[in-house]
Amino acid sequence: YKIKSKVIYPPVETEKFKPKSYEDFYLVPGRLMREKRVDLIVDAFNELPDKKLVVVGDGPELSSLMKMAADSPNIKFLGTVSFDALVDLYSRCTATVYMPLNEDFGLVPVESMASGKPCIAVNDGGCKEAIVDNETGFLIEPTKAEIKKHVNNLTPENAREMKKDCLKRSEMFDVKVFVKNIKKEIQNVI
Repeated sequence: YKIKSKVIYPPVETEKFKPKSYEDFYLVPGRLMREKRVDLIVDAFNELPDKKLVVVGDGPELSSLMKMAADSPNIKFLGTVSFDALVDLYSRCTATVYMPLNEDFGLVPVESMASGKPCIAVNDGGCKEAIVDNETGFLIEPTKAEIKKHVNNLTPENAREMKKDCLKRSEMFDVKVFVKNIKKEIQNVI
């Protein structure tokens, strides 16, 4: 909105996320709702048979997404998983893919970066504040062609090269930073 204002980002417990490896799969975690545009991601991976996609979460779009991917053995739906299982998936993926419509912040890019993984995300809303384009992820137009292009270009090796920048960037969204900033703002008001 081009408004100069003090922003205190929602807290993320970044220390709970750690990079392990860079396996050859892309992760889409979250609520499976129309405004998350997971259908766009699934549609892109339907045309990328050599690229693996793991979708984690539940919601009203789950059955239609599973139907879309029925002929694509490279796309796997895990449903709802425990927090520990989700952290493990983040720690092992190549990158996350995140295309929400009008998302004001979104935890996926931050959790991804805290896991040392870049995020291929829509160039809109909170993604623009969280991700540093071409350093901690890629801000793209929400089209199948753009998703395919970036997935094809982002190998596990390329993702590993972004690890240091991702980890450093995630620190600004940590719970400790949130607590410090909110206490400071409360003191200013008092």
